[in-house]
Amino acid sequence: MTVRADSHPRWRSRETLVAVGYALLFSVPVGVGVTVMMTRVAPGRLTDPLVVGPGLVPAVAVFALVVAAATTGENAA
Repeated sequence: MTVRADSHPRWRSRETLVAVGYALLFSVPVGVGVTVMMTRVAPGRLTDPLVVGPGLVPAVAVFALVVAAATTGENAA
């Protein structure tokens, strides 16, 4: 893979963008699913921390796990 000299160094790697894309693909449905489940279980509105918090925590964790797995280890390009 060749990189142009004038490209921005932070986004030089196409693999990084692919990793972020896959991380969003997997983490957003997890967060939405847990949040929807919490609207059924916990009393409160969608904006209450008791409803949004449990959905946000696994979404961030899945996002970080997928990015870390895609950019390091055996899967790294």
